[in-house]
Amino acid sequence: MKVNIQPHNPAWEAEFLKARDNLYLILNDVPILSIEHVGSTSVPGLPAKPVLDIDIVATADHLPAISAAMVKAGYTDLGELGIPDRFVFRQPGYKPLDVATGALEETTAMRRNTYVVIDGSLSWKNHRDLKKVLLENAALRDEYGELKMRLAEIEFPDVDEYCRAKNEILLKILRSAGWSEEEVEEVRKQNE
Repeated sequence: MKVNIQPHNPAWEAEFLKARDNLYLILNDVPILSIEHVGSTSVPGLPAKPVLDIDIVATADHLPAISAAMVKAGYTDLGELGIPDRFVFRQPGYKPLDVATGALEETTAMRRNTYVVIDGSLSWKNHRDLKKVLLENAALRDEYGELKMRLAEIEFPDVDEYCRAKNEILLKILRSAGWSEEEVEEVRKQNE
């Protein structure tokens, strides 16, 4: 499989806002802290898969109510999938194992990876700090973007292999955010 990487599209922010508003309606009766646009589509100037990454930031005690509301709205709860304190919800209309790689599909809604991340967790810190550094550091943003464009030319056996190919630059970005080597190693283990 090849991963569809496109130049940054300003329309992605509008797509996020629509998805966020819909999630706020779904979670109207559930206490959450915020809904954040994370990942490459949230960084102007960064090439990305045309797939939104969305974090619903919450406390662990509200996870059962969030999961129930998401499932009632048609999402599939996939659990942590190996990343502690990051719970994956597949959007309605897609099978549980349909991976959002950015493949072109005939749908009315942009593909998205929707996560519930536990406030204060390494997973939330990872998403937040990657975005912060990439917004502030043009050199790292360009280095990451160039790598993604090169990887888009490679045929990968699966999306996990594509993600592993980005691991070293992602760890470099986290180090530049001030992460300890212990934290960086934990992310390395999760990504392998």
